[in-house]
Amino acid sequence: MPKSETFKTNGPGNHLVRCDRCRRRNRNPNADNGWNATVKRGVVVGYLCPSCQTPEENAEAEINKATTEYGVNAFGLLVGTVKADTR
Repeated sequence: MPKSETFKTNGPGNHLVRCDRCRRRNRNPNADNGWNATVKRGVVVGYLCPSCQTPEENAEAEINKATTEYGVNAFGLLVGTVKADTR
C-alpha cells in the first residue's frame, strides 16, 4: 500500500475543513495558512493544522509545494507533475 503524501493546500473551497488530529477548524480554507492535505491514491483523505504537523510532514509538504504542480485528472483524482524549471 503506498504511503500517503502531504502537501500544502489552500483548502477545498467551501467545504468544512478540520484537522484530523485535534479537530480544529480551518476558518479560512482558501488562504495559504500552513494547513496540509493528506492524499492517498489521488484522493484527499484528510487535513493537518500547522500545530499538529510533525517537522517531517511540514518539510515534505514544503518540498512538494516547491517541486510539484497539482491538478485534477478526468477521474477527479489529484495528480502531481514536476514543475518546469524557469531558469
